[in-house]
Amino acid sequence: MMPEMRSSPGSLINRASLPEVVHDELRRRILNDELAAGERLLESKIAEEFGVSRTTLRSALHDLANENLVKISKRRGCFVARMDAAEIQDTCFARFLLEAGAACDKLNWITPEALDELEAHVQEMKQAAIVGDMAAIVDADTDFHGRIVSAGERLRVRDLWHMLDGQMGALMRSSFEQQGINMDDLVKRHVDVIEALRSRNAKVIREAIKDHYLERHMLDGD
Repeated sequence: MMPEMRSSPGSLINRASLPEVVHDELRRRILNDELAAGERLLESKIAEEFGVSRTTLRSALHDLANENLVKISKRRGCFVARMDAAEIQDTCFARFLLEAGAACDKLNWITPEALDELEAHVQEMKQAAIVGDMAAIVDADTDFHGRIVSAGERLRVRDLWHMLDGQMGALMRSSFEQQGINMDDLVKRHVDVIEALRSRNAKVIREAIKDHYLERHMLDGD
């Protein structure tokens, strides 16, 4: 049973709201760097701001920890986290293998309608980039790549892919900082994937997806 939220004049959410609202708002702040890497999240302060019980807040923080956006320590408490270079490379490699396999297994899924859907997600990214909203870019990115993977008929591949969805925010926020790229660069990478898909050439598509995830400086540390 969901714990009841305490009312407070400054509450950001009401009694009818779900605890996920707390998670979503904290996630947005972390992805948009309003809560910086290493910043400690004080339970008492955040619970008061949102007008929720600590039980509700801890549930949200636990979900954020599963997404690698925060780390929870008995000694240090809860603080904003980032993936290290090895974690980024490992996650990117897994996503490359799954997505390239799904995209190239059969190419008849690449229809004008499918490409239009991908273009629409890129437009969402462009709009988010204009206002500097990394959280919105992450959501559009997840939809973009999910559309490609869902085109395949390999259900296990889809399942494995969606297991990684929760860490997409941590991956993008961390790699964004470590690679020193900007949001326009992120958008362009997706445009390059669409252009490769238009070729309907499995080798071209695979190489484009590989470049999207596994740039040289990510692989060898340059």
